[in-house]
Amino acid sequence: IELRDYMGRWQPGCHNKRGKDNKLIMKQLYIATSIMLLLAGCSNFGLSDQEWMESDEINLTWKGNVQVEYSPETFQLGYNNAKNEYRVYDDRLAYWFTIRCSEKPVAEGQTFTADVSWTGMDKVKDFQGLQFVVKKVDDSGLIYLWNQSQSISIIARNL
Repeated sequence: IELRDYMGRWQPGCHNKRGKDNKLIMKQLYIATSIMLLLAGCSNFGLSDQEWMESDEINLTWKGNVQVEYSPETFQLGYNNAKNEYRVYDDRLAYWFTIRCSEKPVAEGQTFTADVSWTGMDKVKDFQGLQFVVKKVDDSGLIYLWNQSQSISIIARNL
């Protein structure tokens, strides 16, 4: 392999005597990078569907990290029937999430579009027109909603 200098000019007589070793290193680097990209594309980033579906805590999770988690001592729940909007917010309004659905989620397998916003730490996140699927509805009124494109999972309560 001939090399170029910083200006792009060929450097005669400058050959890589370890060309085979470099090819092996590049191949290993390519394989390692491919594996990392494959792992990064996995849904829920380590939170299995079974763990999420067995949870009974109202919350919003984004890319595997809980953003807002309901606590009955310091949070309020709300539902606006006219807007199909679920609201979960703490008493200080420091942590909250809302999801406004195109239709009321009532049956497993149901799909609908929704606008979702939440705050936590220091930022407000807002997504419009996301496709959600109802993964589960349990006897206590909890609904389990999942959005694939942004890796958002929501557990809310039908009031």
